[in-house]
Amino acid sequence: MRGLNKAMIIGRLGKDPVMRYTPNGIPVTSFNVAVNRRWSSASGDQQEKTTWFRVTCWRKQAEFAAQYLKKGARVLVEGDIDA
Repeated sequence: MRGLNKAMIIGRLGKDPVMRYTPNGIPVTSFNVAVNRRWSSASGDQQEKTTWFRVTCWRKQAEFAAQYLKKGARVLVEGDIDA
């Protein structure tokens, strides 16, 4: 059986994206996405947890992200997890 390496993240940007270029001139953009989860505990108390994801985009997607995404924007990111 073949494996699957795919992630889908829906959340908000913590800061404006940062674009840079590799020595070969390839654009790379990085940004952080916060995903909030809320639930009620067994005692009825409201709980909340924020998980942060570091996202890196390359080439045309990097240019698009740097141009259009801003802090606080809601985004959906789909791709593979590179550990």
